[in-house]
Amino acid sequence: MHPSLSSLRTRLLLLVAAAYLPAVGLTLWTIMRDREEAFDHVRKHLTQLVGSAAHEDDLLIASGRRIIGTWAQVPEIINGNRTECEAAFARLSRFAPSAILPTRVNAEGQVDCGGPVPPGGAGLVGDGPIASRILLADSATQGNHLPATADREALAPLSIALRDSTGRFAGVLSIGFRMTWLNRLATNTELPDSVQLSIVDSTGFVLAAIPGMPGVVGTRIPGLNALIEQDRQTLSPESGVVIRKSRDGILRLVAYHQLSSDDEHFVRLALTMSPDVAYAAPNERARVRLFFLVVAGAVALVIAWFGAEALVLRDVNALLAATKRLGTGDLSARTGVSGTTGEIRQLADAFDTMASQLEVRQERMRHAERMESLGRLAGGVAHDFNNLLTAIVGSADLALDELPPDHPARAELQTIKASASRSGSLTRQLLDFSRRAPLSNAPQRLDAIVQGAAALLVRVMPASVTVDVRTSSHKLVRVDAGRIEQAIMNLAVNSRDAMPNGGLLTIELDDVDIKEPTVPDLPPPGSWVRLQVRDTGHGMSPDVLKRIFEPFFTTKGVGQGTGLGLAMVYGTVQYHGGHIHVCSTPNEGTTVVIWFPEASLSRDETPHTATVPDPLEVPTHVLVAEDQPEVRSLLQRILTKAGFLVTAVENGHEAISVSRSLPTPVDLLITDYDMPHVRGDAVALTLRAINPGLPIVLISGFTRDGWPTELLASAATVVMDKPFSAQDLLTAVYSARHATPPAGTPTSTTAPPDRN
Repeated sequence: MHPSLSSLRTRLLLLVAAAYLPAVGLTLWTIMRDREEAFDHVRKHLTQLVGSAAHEDDLLIASGRRIIGTWAQVPEIINGNRTECEAAFARLSRFAPSAILPTRVNAEGQVDCGGPVPPGGAGLVGDGPIASRILLADSATQGNHLPATADREALAPLSIALRDSTGRFAGVLSIGFRMTWLNRLATNTELPDSVQLSIVDSTGFVLAAIPGMPGVVGTRIPGLNALIEQDRQTLSPESGVVIRKSRDGILRLVAYHQLSSDDEHFVRLALTMSPDVAYAAPNERARVRLFFLVVAGAVALVIAWFGAEALVLRDVNALLAATKRLGTGDLSARTGVSGTTGEIRQLADAFDTMASQLEVRQERMRHAERMESLGRLAGGVAHDFNNLLTAIVGSADLALDELPPDHPARAELQTIKASASRSGSLTRQLLDFSRRAPLSNAPQRLDAIVQGAAALLVRVMPASVTVDVRTSSHKLVRVDAGRIEQAIMNLAVNSRDAMPNGGLLTIELDDVDIKEPTVPDLPPPGSWVRLQVRDTGHGMSPDVLKRIFEPFFTTKGVGQGTGLGLAMVYGTVQYHGGHIHVCSTPNEGTTVVIWFPEASLSRDETPHTATVPDPLEVPTHVLVAEDQPEVRSLLQRILTKAGFLVTAVENGHEAISVSRSLPTPVDLLITDYDMPHVRGDAVALTLRAINPGLPIVLISGFTRDGWPTELLASAATVVMDKPFSAQDLLTAVYSARHATPPAGTPTSTTAPPDRN
């Protein structure tokens, strides 16, 4: 079995691993803390060792000062007699075993007892720097340390001035004192493995080392003085602990302490060891901890791997099997999960419930698909019907222009035109149903729309339902009349279904000024138009009321409702910036309250009266592109009669080709939007690219969705919906020509005459 990263078993294992991460983090933190504590312990231990060694050295120097001070009072050593002086040295040395190489230098700088060179070095002789300091000091002066040899330890020399009974300078006494504490420290102290003890001076000269380093003691190590100076500058000059790479590139832990010595030529004790020694014990403990951590993690993963099958995957596989059956169309598929509790049981119950309702949902979906197909069919029928109505209305206008006012046929023609115009509202409803009608937000009074919708309600309301319409609104709102009519019809149909035994349907419209702060169920303060649709039906329960605006939610039986009506109403209200609230009580009825904001008129929307234009002063060449022969012929006749020079083509390709081949440029383009091969907007953009100021009239039979913004935004572009009258066409042509006239083309300043 090779589960993928997306499998449930793998995810469970990853979850166990993720839950295991805190234990891993805690273990690693413990290991780090253990290492830090071990290092601190070693550092403190080394610091204590070098501090203890420095204390031993201080005791040695203090003892040496007492000894040399006592010897400097012995007359045999002061008087300068070699025999007496050396006898005194031998006698006194038995009581001071740490004092060796006693030497007396006379006032002339010559060694006259002991020697041949004093332990303090050649600087004690004559005008040496140490001799000068000795003469100025009242007590013993410490000289440069001497390195250890095969038969003795390193020496700390002390020197003191000799004076006779009259106080006159008689010479210098120098004694070397064994640094025996170094071997005692190495022998009696439990030092970590690989620890190196060394005494070096500031020049890098090695005075002593334990364990011994052949060829190193008594030599100067290159570069060591620079490391010592670096420690003094970055750390404490007297003592400190540092981790650094040695000259051979190996990382070392160094604890040092400056011993009592000359400040200009100081000496320090150093304990050097590898940091691994400090980490040896915690590293061993870390290995044990990590071993148990890995073992515990492996056991947890094994338990999760095999336990997942019994505790989780068995029921999940049952869910998957039922899902696959359901996916193949088996609506009887059920999980069969029982005897469990918790989320998996809830999931199984939810699946079983979903499977039980799927058949009903599928039937609703089929119904919705049928409605969508019907909507597309309705849109196509409305488009073709608009073309026929355009030809009927336009032809009636032309016929009326030819008849005298008292001709008996004028009444019939007026009836034909009025009937065709009213048929336009029917196509508008079909387009609204198919959602292919352009939305309009022109300011208008809502009471006229409500009254128009009420007139249509007689077709859907039974005689047992009384319709009461009350309109007292006088404010303007920006709405699309078709959408609002459809919303009112949807609400009225719902009310009708809620009153199967009859009742009262009230539609009320009024103006409301809200001045108080917003409270529940009211819109924000401002001027509003309130539309209320109220019935006396069976009402709704609170649970149903919460879901009424959900798409496809309905309480009606199969085939009686799609659950889209109230969702469409909600969308329409939201689109127009309104608010909707529903109140309902079981057995008492339902009230739907819709609020629309009052519209304000802009300067361009201020009503005005068109002036009567003068006849065309110059010939105007109009290119007409329309694929419907009857509409194309109508356009040509109306424009020719109005005095325009017209070239009519039946498609977009021909329009573009003709515009380029004409001897004179086109002054205005009239094109249908929905044409085969090349749409009207493409034709308009092509000709506008040739002549940027070209006036354009776009004719739409059903939609404006997808039209180029740069085309509609032009002031010289006018959009006209089908069906239209001859007057509508001439007004649109006038508006396009006089918005931004082409350069060099004379235009009139008045609208075309109303010939109807």
